[in-house]
Amino acid sequence: MNPMAWVQGLEGTTLIVVICALMFIEETGVPVPFAPGDLVLAIGGIAVAGGRVNPAIFVAAISITITVGAIIGREAAELLGWERLMKVAEPLHARGALERAAGLLQRGGWRAVFTARLIPGLRVYTSQVAGVSRMPRLTFLRGLLPANAVYIAGFVGLGAAVGRPILALIHQAEHQLLVAILLIVVVVGVFLLTRAPARRTLASLQAAGWTGPLRFSLDSVGVVLILASLGLNFAGHALAVTFGLPLFLDSIGTVLAGVVAGPWVGGSVGFISNLVISNTIDPIAAPYGIVSFAVGFAAGLARYLNWQKRASGWVALWLVTFAIASLVSTPLNFLMNGGNSGVALGDSIYRALTGAHLPRIVAAFVGEAAVDLPDKLLTVVAALLIAQGLPQQRAPRSTADLDLGEAFTFVIRSDRWLRKLLAGAACLLLFWLIVPFLLLVGYIVEIARRVRSGARALPPWDHPWQNIKDGFKLIVALLIWTIPSVLLGIPAAIVEAAVNEGSREALGGSVYAAAGIVAAVGSVWGLLVLLLEPAIISQYMDRGFRGALNVAAVIRRVRVNLGLSIVVGALVVVLTTIGLIGLVVVVGVLVTFPYASFIGAYLVGRYAALTDRPMLRAETVNRGSVR
Repeated sequence: MNPMAWVQGLEGTTLIVVICALMFIEETGVPVPFAPGDLVLAIGGIAVAGGRVNPAIFVAAISITITVGAIIGREAAELLGWERLMKVAEPLHARGALERAAGLLQRGGWRAVFTARLIPGLRVYTSQVAGVSRMPRLTFLRGLLPANAVYIAGFVGLGAAVGRPILALIHQAEHQLLVAILLIVVVVGVFLLTRAPARRTLASLQAAGWTGPLRFSLDSVGVVLILASLGLNFAGHALAVTFGLPLFLDSIGTVLAGVVAGPWVGGSVGFISNLVISNTIDPIAAPYGIVSFAVGFAAGLARYLNWQKRASGWVALWLVTFAIASLVSTPLNFLMNGGNSGVALGDSIYRALTGAHLPRIVAAFVGEAAVDLPDKLLTVVAALLIAQGLPQQRAPRSTADLDLGEAFTFVIRSDRWLRKLLAGAACLLLFWLIVPFLLLVGYIVEIARRVRSGARALPPWDHPWQNIKDGFKLIVALLIWTIPSVLLGIPAAIVEAAVNEGSREALGGSVYAAAGIVAAVGSVWGLLVLLLEPAIISQYMDRGFRGALNVAAVIRRVRVNLGLSIVVGALVVVLTTIGLIGLVVVVGVLVTFPYASFIGAYLVGRYAALTDRPMLRAETVNRGSVR
């Protein structure tokens, strides 16, 4: 019997007593792996929303239980003593970590307790470290009480607002934990095996004039190249799906863009292509955007190694893209499609090998590799042949800099960055109250505005009302931009409802097909709005709410440097996706989403500065390079 299913079936006083007992045991330091506190509180929130428990009694009881349990955990750790704890920690090589944690609490005082109690995985251990380090009880309570209030409000409120879907999400994450651990082990092993070859490759790249993975170049990237690359990807995959070919054919444009324009353009074209395909002909293509991004990035690196100029380089690029696609796609196949690749040939191989009792991970990899091996051969050959037929690029006449290294590190180089990040986490935790979410969005706008003006650090949270107004206006502006997508989806929804009622013959096949095409156009428009977000936000910072709705001005800003606009737009979407990965695995969203959003805000701020007319003229920057 599933213990959590049993808890969900309780109600009234019984449910309150059981939840309080589980939380008390966990807070005293006894692990309860089958009933983590976050999940238990979410169940309580669902019970509150369903009227199965009295909310006032439940919140009061759980608050007292958690507080008393944490105090007892602290006192028990103090009785154990630092020396006894160190005797246990020495064989486990944990002494250094405990000493650092104790030092952090002693230096940070109650603020460190408050912070650590809200970080997933550290909540219970904070009490124990506070005990063995003999932190004053009053100091401990000053951090414990407000942290408990935020913790209880966040997870009980989340359970009440979102309900059962959050439990399903948590259960799914628990089942995927073993797969995640296995993937981490594989990644570490691959890193150790390829460390020396990677160093030699980086040395070759530096000798060829490449400045590193956190700087990128757009050398005369034109509209025709980008649109042609996207079109090649879409047309190739449509051909494979229509005729049932044992191939993907969705990366020819990605490799072409990478070889011609560099790694960041190649990766961005690949990522955007998957989003377009997922909104039109292949609904599950979006998660595989990370595969296409990696393939395009690798093709861009090959450009600096001059692989496109010799036969051995063609073979090397084929093998690299094959390895990336098959290795990265295999775990995604498990998450999205039960191990199947989505291609008949690969799926039949997977079924045959699993029927022969091979490990599923091996069977899935072989099935994926059987498709990727010929697919990437055709992809690389076609892309390089097209690249050889293109005219030589002219040397750039001006340069606009965009340093991604600074974007990824400016957060932790800011003064009191941890407090500012935790403030964002608190807003996200209470997003269901609407106002905290508006405050977070407005703060992101303020970061972009400061970066646009030349600042290189996170601003303080000292303009809450202005941030809330900015967040509200920007969200309304973005919603207005998405109205065409919603309107275009209405006919398809009506036709789908009629089909469900058995009226497809009455409607006619042409009506059904036309509605599907209109819906696909609406989906593509929604994707376009996502990519235009940096330009829309830039216009909002420049001209306010009306400026964000000025379509002509947004398009003019995008045309200042189309390559820059596409790369920054794609990176903002990628960063948002990375931030939401924390939600998928439950633990970490409170850190990953604000951090990724702050990086995205930095990129938008730099984009706004680089595309402002006084700084760069369109005809100059379009021939420039971004590093």
